[in-house]
Amino acid sequence: TQSARTNNAKETPPSADADPVLFAALKEWRTQTAFAENVPPYVIFADKTLIALAAVKPANEFDLLDISGIGPAKAAKY
Repeated sequence: TQSARTNNAKETPPSADADPVLFAALKEWRTQTAFAENVPPYVIFADKTLIALAAVKPANEFDLLDISGIGPAKAAKY
């Protein structure tokens, strides 16, 4: 059905390079963090950023700062 495809698309990262398990964990973390901060999840990080994190798997802060959507403030905060 159409709704099943739509829901499934939200659970699977749209990048072949992204680790789907890591992407799901990052989305859950983002949801919990957004709830705690009383902001929409996209304020924490956009899906595009989570996809990049799940694909690149940065090993240090320098690698983290190379990901679009993560600047020094967000890297320090999260």
